[in-house]
Amino acid sequence: MELELTNKILENNTYRSRLEMLELLEKDRIFCCHGIEHFLSVARIALIICRERGIEASPDLIYSASLLHDIGRIEEYTQNISHEKAGIRIASQILDEVSCDSSTKKQIISIIGSHGHGSSKKDSLENVFFTADKKSRNCFMCSARSECNWDKDKMNMKIEV
Repeated sequence: MELELTNKILENNTYRSRLEMLELLEKDRIFCCHGIEHFLSVARIALIICRERGIEASPDLIYSASLLHDIGRIEEYTQNISHEKAGIRIASQILDEVSCDSSTKKQIISIIGSHGHGSSKKDSLENVFFTADKKSRNCFMCSARSECNWDKDKMNMKIEV
């Protein structure tokens, strides 16, 4: 299956330079990082959740949103701006640069804007991403777990979907 939009994003110069900057900013971070491994984990978990809940969603949309959902972290680290808010602006620019259609762009922007808190609709893609983002964390193997500010009851102490 060709992931056309996903690969356009991945090849986009703005995206690549921001991904490099994010990796530099998190180079010495002891907690969970927000690089390509995290993005791909979120996408794969989101696809599994969609399948389990009977939610029809394009894999290209899922992977594209996953690549972009934390792209605003740079502004969070450097300017103390919410990464969801900054991510909406940056993702919108990147999606325009890759000629994303307006309907898909709207869905991706909605996912980015709500992935930190989910949605009241259990079967929405926003809620799927919220869940996938949290489930992607390997707390059970983290050496910095005792220093993490995540609520201990929310930490992933076993592998689950």
